[in-house]
Amino acid sequence: MNFKTLAALGLILLLVPQQVSSNQKGTVEDRKKDQRLTGKAERKLRTVPWDLSAWQHTGKINLDSLKVQSQEKRVNLYFSPQLTHIPVRHEIIESIEQPVKSKLGRRFSDYTIQLYSRNQKVEEYIPNLYRHGALMIDTSRFTLKNSETPLIQKSYQNQYPSGLSGRHIAIWPGHGWYFEQKLDRWEWQRARLFQTVEDLFPYTIVRNYLAPMLENSGAYIFLPRERCTQRHEIIVDNDGSTGNSKLIINNGTHNWETRKTNGFAWQEVLLDGQNPFTMGSHLSVQAGGKQPATLTYAPEIPEDGEYGVYIAWAASDQNVENVSCQINYAGGTAIIQLNQKMGYGTWIYLGAYFFKEGVHPETASLIISSAHSGNGIITADAVRFGGGMGNIARGIQYDSVPLGIPLRDSLAIQTLNAPQTSGRPRYMEGARYFLQYSGMPDTLVYSFNQGNKDYNDDYMSRGEWVNYLMGAPNGPTGHLDEKGLGVPIDLSLAFHTDAGITPNDSVIGTLAIYSTRQNNGFFPEGQSRLASRDLSDIIQTQIVTDLRAKYNEQWTRRGLWDRQYSEAWRPNAPAMLLELLSHQNMADMKYGLDPRFQFDVSRAIYKGMLRFIRGAQAVVQPLPPASMQIEWIEGKRIRLRWQAVPDSIEPSATPQSYKVYCRSGDEGFDTGTETTNNYLKLELPEYGTIYSFKVTGLNDGGESFPGETLSVGLIENNNPEVLIVNGFDRISGPSWFNNGAKAGIDWWEDEGVPYGIDYSKTGNQYDYNPKAQWLDDDSPGWGASYANAEGFPIPGNSFDFTTAYGEAFLEAGRSYISISDEAFEALPQKKLLQYNTINLIFGEERGTASFNHSQQKEFRVFTPGLIRQMELVAQNQGNLLLSGAYIGTDMVENSDSLAIGFARKVLGYKWRTNQATIVGEVTATPQAELFLPPSIHFNTSRQAPLYTVEAPDAIEPAGENAYQLYRYSSNNSGAAVFFNGNHKAITFGFPLETITRQAELNTLINQILNIFEQHNNKP
Repeated sequence: MNFKTLAALGLILLLVPQQVSSNQKGTVEDRKKDQRLTGKAERKLRTVPWDLSAWQHTGKINLDSLKVQSQEKRVNLYFSPQLTHIPVRHEIIESIEQPVKSKLGRRFSDYTIQLYSRNQKVEEYIPNLYRHGALMIDTSRFTLKNSETPLIQKSYQNQYPSGLSGRHIAIWPGHGWYFEQKLDRWEWQRARLFQTVEDLFPYTIVRNYLAPMLENSGAYIFLPRERCTQRHEIIVDNDGSTGNSKLIINNGTHNWETRKTNGFAWQEVLLDGQNPFTMGSHLSVQAGGKQPATLTYAPEIPEDGEYGVYIAWAASDQNVENVSCQINYAGGTAIIQLNQKMGYGTWIYLGAYFFKEGVHPETASLIISSAHSGNGIITADAVRFGGGMGNIARGIQYDSVPLGIPLRDSLAIQTLNAPQTSGRPRYMEGARYFLQYSGMPDTLVYSFNQGNKDYNDDYMSRGEWVNYLMGAPNGPTGHLDEKGLGVPIDLSLAFHTDAGITPNDSVIGTLAIYSTRQNNGFFPEGQSRLASRDLSDIIQTQIVTDLRAKYNEQWTRRGLWDRQYSEAWRPNAPAMLLELLSHQNMADMKYGLDPRFQFDVSRAIYKGMLRFIRGAQAVVQPLPPASMQIEWIEGKRIRLRWQAVPDSIEPSATPQSYKVYCRSGDEGFDTGTETTNNYLKLELPEYGTIYSFKVTGLNDGGESFPGETLSVGLIENNNPEVLIVNGFDRISGPSWFNNGAKAGIDWWEDEGVPYGIDYSKTGNQYDYNPKAQWLDDDSPGWGASYANAEGFPIPGNSFDFTTAYGEAFLEAGRSYISISDEAFEALPQKKLLQYNTINLIFGEERGTASFNHSQQKEFRVFTPGLIRQMELVAQNQGNLLLSGAYIGTDMVENSDSLAIGFARKVLGYKWRTNQATIVGEVTATPQAELFLPPSIHFNTSRQAPLYTVEAPDAIEPAGENAYQLYRYSSNNSGAAVFFNGNHKAITFGFPLETITRQAELNTLINQILNIFEQHNNKP
C-alpha cells in the first residue's frame, strides 16, 4: 500500500506486506494473532514523522515491510538496502524507533522495535568504535593476523603504543600509466583535466602526505606502485651491479655461500611474464658466530640527491628475525632490523636517504651483518637505490604492417616486433608493471587476461597482491593456500578521485565502497567482512567531519556502498575503496589542488585508520612545530627554540617531546636528538660551516611532520651580524576564475605553491569553456590540459631557503643566524637591534584566502608585527634586505594602506605591476653597475630544484632617497630598489633564492653588504 508524503515531517516510507515464511515457528493461532497485529501496526504507521531526508542523496530509503511477533513482544521493521548506505549510529536508530513507538501507541507499549536491512539487524552496521550501552563489541571483526616482530624496525624511530607501531598497511593511489592493447599505445586511465589526471593526483597525496603520516605513526606501508620518484636506479647484487657499484663480501666465522635459485638478476628490459626474482641467485650465511660476516652494498650514485632504498632477501624455512641492516648515508647512519621470516623474494622499502655523487662506502652503502643470537640462516639478495625508469616492455607484435602490406625491410619488421617500455619514470606506471618488477607471480597476481588487457590486469592485481603478501590462508583468489610472503596485512585502501561532475559549482564529495558478500561474509581466516564496513565508515566519517570543520560546512558525504568492486572484494583483509572527490569537477578541485587540503584530508584518512585499529586508545600524532628560532649564545654555542602547534579538532595531538634533526653543509639530516623541552642548547662542531635544523613533535601516537628548516653559520671571532628571517610560509593551490563564459585555473596569475614537490601536474589547462563537451579522454572538453609537465615534478616550498643566503653571507665573512617570521615578530627590541642587517625572505608569500573565512587571508607579506619590527630596525639605522615575488602585489590587492605607506616611507618603493616578466633576467642600471653585478638570472621555468617564479613584481623608487638598482631585461620595468636615507634598504621584486647559480647570489650578497657599510655613498 502507498501512503501520502508529508514533506514537513520529512521522509514517509512505503509499507509492503511481509511474506510469512512456511517454516515460521509457533502455532496457527500465534501466526493469526501476529498477522492481525501486523495489520494494526501497519495502519498506525501509515505516516511516520522521522526525518531521514538528509540522507536521500545516498538513495531513497523505504520501509519495505513490517512484522509483529507477539510471543517475543517485538515489532520488526524491514528497510530497503539504502538504509545501509548511511553511517548507522545509535542516534539514527533512536530517531526511527521513537516515532514508531509513539505511533504504535499503548497497545504496543511493551514491545521492542527491531530494525533490519539486508537481512541484518541495523545495529550491526554500527562500527565497533561508535558502539556503547548494551550493544556488544563484535569481536569477529578484530584482526586475527599477528606477528610479534614486524617486517622492519628502525632503531632511530620511537615505538608508539597508541599509534600504529608494528602494523602493516597496503595502499594504492589510483591507476597509472598503462599500455592499451586496443590502441597499441601507453596512456593514462583517465583524461587530463584541471592540470592533473587521476593516475597522478592521488599518487601525490599518498606519497607526500598519507604514507609518511602512517609511517610516522609506526606502520610499515606497502605500495604496489613505485614510491621513489628518483629517475636514477642503481642495482647492487651478487649477480651483477650497475655502473661501478660493488658488492663487498666479508666472511666471518661462517662464510657467505651462493644459492643458485630464487634470486634477483638485473635485466634492462623485462618481457611479459618474466620474473627478475627467478633469474638470479642469492647469498646465505649461518647466523651468529664469534666473527660476524658482512655484505657491503656500495652503489655508484650518479648525482647528489635523495634515493629510496630497497632490499631483497630469499625465502628459507630457517630464516631468522632481527637481521641487522645498516644504511650509511650523507648525514649519518640508520640501523634497521629485518624480519626475514616474511617479505622474501620482493623489494622491501627501507626509506629515502640522501647520498652524494660517486662511490663512497662510508657514506653511501647498505651493510648486512650475520651477527645474531639465534639459530638459523640469513639470506641476502639485491639492494636497489632509486626508483628508476619503467623497464616492462609491452606492445603488439606484427608480422606485417596493420594495413596488411608486407614489409621487405628486415629492420622494419624487427622494430615492429619489439615491444616498447613506457619511457616514463617507474613511479608513473600502473601497479601491474611494478608488481612484475617486484617478483610477484604473474598468474596469481598481475596477469589474468593472457597479456591482452593491461587495464583490467592493473585494477585486478592490487587486491591479489595484498593476498599474496599475506599468503595462506588468505592467499590469492582461487589459491588461498598459496604460501605467499607471510606479511600480516591489517587493512588496505584503494585511493581514487573519480566521483563524477556537477553542472553547477557544487562539491561532489566523498564516497566509500566496501564488500561483505564473499565467503558468506567472512575472510578466509574467520574475520568478519563487516570489518571492511567499519573501516570505510570510520575513514569516511573522519574525512567528512574534518573537512566540514576546516573547509566546507556542506562537504557532501556520499554513500557507504557494499559493492563488488574488484579493489573492495578481492583483498582478504579489511578493505576500503575511497572516492575522495572528483578530479573532473571544478568545485572539488579548488580544494583538491591545494596542499593545505591535501595535508588535512590525508591526516583525516590516517586518523580513520588509526581509530579503526586502536579504537578509543588512539592518540593522534602532533602537528608540525612552529615559531622556530636560533639564538647565538657565545662561541659555537647556540640555542634552538620552537613552539607546539595545538590541533583544534584533536585534543590528543599534543607533543610530549620533540626531535631535533641536524644537517651539516649540503649533507643529509641525521637521525635526530630527542628532548622533552621546547628548546635545545648545543655546540656547533666547526666554524665556517652551515648547520641546518628542523624539529618534529612526538607523542604516544607518533611523530609530526617537521617544521621549517633554519640554519646558522658562525665565523670565529665574528659575532652574528646578519639575521635571516624566513617569511615564506605559504603553500596553496593555483588561482581560479569563473566569469560565466570561461572558467578554470588562472595559472598565469598564480600557479600556487606546492608543499615540497608536486608530482601530479600534467600541464597547463587550455580549455576554459564550461560548455565544451567530453568526446573522449583525448578530447575531454572543459578543463582539458596539456601533457608537457608529465614526469617533471614541480618544486614548491621546501621551507629550506636560509642556507642559500647563509652560504653567501659566510663567503662574505659574516656570521649569521636565522629565525621564523612568527618568532621575529615577537623578538625583544634588545635582541633585534644586535644585528646590522636583517635579511627577509618572502619567496612567493602572498595573501591567500582561508577556506574557513573567505574574508580572511593567510600568508600576508607585511603583517603589522613585521612592519613594527622593521621600523625599529630602520629607526636604529639598521640595514634591510628584502625579496619576494609579491612584495608589492600583496599590499595593493589587499588595499593595505599600512603596508603601502610603510613600503614608501621605510623601504622607498612603490608597486607598479605584477606579471612583470616571463624572462628570468635582470640588468643593473648604469649607476648600480658601479656597485653591483651587471646582470642576475632567476628561475621562471620548471627547473628543479628551484621553484618557478611565474609572476614577479615590478617596483619603482618612491621619494628622493630611493633609486632603481635593477630592471627586468625583457621590458625595462623596475626589478629592485635601493633606499638610502637614515637607514638603508634594498628590495627585490623577485625571490633571490631563485637565482639559478649560487655563485651569482654570493657575489650579489657580498656587494650589497658593501653598499650597506658605505653609509655615505649613493649609487
